[in-house]
Amino acid sequence: MEKLIPFAATKLLAIHTHHRQEFINITGKVEEFIKETGVITGTITIQSHHTTASIWVNEDEKNLIGPREKLGYINDLSKILDNFAHPDADYKHNDVRDIRNPNGKRDTHLCTPDSCGVVHECINGHAHAQAMLLHCSETLIIEQGKLVKGHWQQIMLVELDHDRERKITMLVQGLKK
Repeated sequence: MEKLIPFAATKLLAIHTHHRQEFINITGKVEEFIKETGVITGTITIQSHHTTASIWVNEDEKNLIGPREKLGYINDLSKILDNFAHPDADYKHNDVRDIRNPNGKRDTHLCTPDSCGVVHECINGHAHAQAMLLHCSETLIIEQGKLVKGHWQQIMLVELDHDRERKITMLVQGLKK
């Protein structure tokens, strides 16, 4: 019987998103990392570094996740997320205090004001609220060197805010030969 040894490794992914409520399938990258590590039995945790980008395990099906530009209508999850927290709703998080708005409600966790005293903050209270419905990380099982998942399950990065570079860390822990 071959002896299995404990092992752990991390890998950082940088992914550029293109628009709000974009669902990016990262299952292949996750499976590739598992293969690279040689872990036979264990777990993988996939974690977003952001408060407005989530990790989601579900079906990569167009009517569920879009993109709406190709569909010509709003996909199901975008409709649900916007019904929960619409971008046009009033959020105190978006009421930023700066030279233009000295009585603004939000005066913490702000970007540095420019030379004119203007704070260039994202108006993204909706994205923070929508993130309450999704997770910042997911942990899945590795068995016989492969990711354990259902037939239709896929791992996705969900952009809830706007286009930008997002970072994800994957951690594989387990036993290898």
